[in-house]
Amino acid sequence: MKKYEKVLLAIFGSFAALGIAAVLYIWVGLNKRRERQEYADVFVIALPMWIAAISSFVVITILVSWRLRKRAETGMKPISKLYNCSFIVSFLPFVLLIISSVESISEGFSFMGTSWYGADAFWDTFTWNGILVFSVIIPVFPLMIFWQLLYIIKRAKYRKKISEQRVVSSD
Repeated sequence: MKKYEKVLLAIFGSFAALGIAAVLYIWVGLNKRRERQEYADVFVIALPMWIAAISSFVVITILVSWRLRKRAETGMKPISKLYNCSFIVSFLPFVLLIISSVESISEGFSFMGTSWYGADAFWDTFTWNGILVFSVIIPVFPLMIFWQLLYIIKRAKYRKKISEQRVVSSD
């Protein structure tokens, strides 16, 4: 690992750890003492979560780039079956959101004393669970989308490199 990668890893790893620690303190510590205000929970928790998520993006990028470079230096294929499996598994939260939204068509969706059924319940469940809960409060979808984009970019670069090698070797 190069020196600048180690420095960036230390900095952003610290930010990720501090963000996670802040979120845990807000959820567990303040909840026990009942000092937090219910209406401010989303905003108080969202900032440390986003700090942790963005820092995690950087840490993941550095580690994946380092691992792929290390595999390339040893002569191995940079994209292994484990990366392929992780790419496929990264779609699981989307599938679960769709299943939850489809289930709400018949079960209904309730919010603040009002219930919806059918297409309204589907879209409300998709919006509230997908955008608010798993994108803002708990940044699952941004992490999964980031991983998918990183995989696709690395895969395209690898295929381009292989095709260039084939062209050079055939000449």
